Amino acid sequence: MLTESDLTTIDAINRLRAEHDAIILAHNYQNDEVQAIADFVGDSLALSRTAAKNTSKTIVFCGVHFMAESAAILS
Repeated sequence: MLTESDLTTIDAINRLRAEHDAIILAHNYQNDEVQAIADFVGDSLALSRTAAKNTSKTIVFCGVHFMAESAAILS
């Protein structure tokens, strides 16, 4: 069950996502809460490919540093 605090956090994330033209990519080992708010969930290669195809100005990569570096190179 989501708390009022959870809903406030989700609203804030969605507002920032819209303001910054952002997508959220989450590796499949991230916790359920992170995966639930993500636009895409998958392994590092699939997420890097998704980042490369996406036209958003900002990519939020929930994973380890090398995954974000790979996405940046491909983008």
